Amino acid sequence: MKKKLVYTLASIVVIFVFVYFGIGFYLAYTILRIDPTCGLHEGSLPNTWSTKADHHEYSVLAQSELRKNFPVEDYHLEDWQEVYFPSRDQDIKISGWLFNYFPNRPVVVVVHGIFPNGKCKPESNLIASLLIKNEINALTIDLRNYGQSATVSEYEHLGLSEYADVLGAFDFLQKVGFKKNQIGLHGISLGGTSVIFAAEKEPAIQAVWLDSSLAEFKMILRDEIARYGMPHDFGPAVSFAGKILTGIDPTKLSPAFALTSQQHYFFTHGDKDLRILKHHFDFLQQYANIHKIKADFWLAENSYHVDAMFKYPEEYSLRMKEFFESNLSK
Repeated sequence: MKKKLVYTLASIVVIFVFVYFGIGFYLAYTILRIDPTCGLHEGSLPNTWSTKADHHEYSVLAQSELRKNFPVEDYHLEDWQEVYFPSRDQDIKISGWLFNYFPNRPVVVVVHGIFPNGKCKPESNLIASLLIKNEINALTIDLRNYGQSATVSEYEHLGLSEYADVLGAFDFLQKVGFKKNQIGLHGISLGGTSVIFAAEKEPAIQAVWLDSSLAEFKMILRDEIARYGMPHDFGPAVSFAGKILTGIDPTKLSPAFALTSQQHYFFTHGDKDLRILKHHFDFLQQYANIHKIKADFWLAENSYHVDAMFKYPEEYSLRMKEFFESNLSK
């Protein structure tokens, strides 16, 4: 009788462990498995991109209408240079579009968010256009495993490896004539982690703009698990599975802790963001205040995820101009 009870309990434990980690692997796979395409924006160029291509995929009507009615033609750019350069992980080739319009003026590296994504998406193209309108040059890039850049993994590394691609862009811009103190960074959504980690490694980078960035690993892990309708108890299983799938330690994904007191940051976020919740913005602001980080903050009103650039393009543009011109050499 006792032996049967032991076998029964052991079986229950084995089944529980199998189910627990099985769900963890499913969630990690779903969150991290990269779609290397640009989705409905595949093939878009700086003079053809459109927010109308996928406006119908936004579940929030306000986001859909904002993109459906955005005057994209006003922001198309006709001149750019297709470039390739090595990541600081030297065997990885990175693709970019260089908008080098203004001699002896600053340049900003624009880094896209999570899949499906790339320099083809409206966000990167719009930022480049807003910068050019203010006589600031731009370089939009595809991170590794995206677009025309090299594919080296099937899984997203969340900026913990991709920061080297941003540093490759920093090195490339110096080779084509820009000075270190003329080069700034702009990270969109998950792209923010790549640029924050890149700046931490390269003190010469003085100006870093973050649009809708996450702040801290435990927060984003809880948020992501909740998006799939699961309790946060699956956090350890998802974290473990993520490490197995990617070979990186996802618990290091806390860009807030990589901010330095020697660099300048600008954080913007939508007050209604449902993808990367506002508490990440609040965490970053509190952390910056406590640790004397030189940072400015703009919480865009009535805005969802990365809405501000489409809803308030003129204000967004002027804020970027002021920030980058104040912190980069002209």
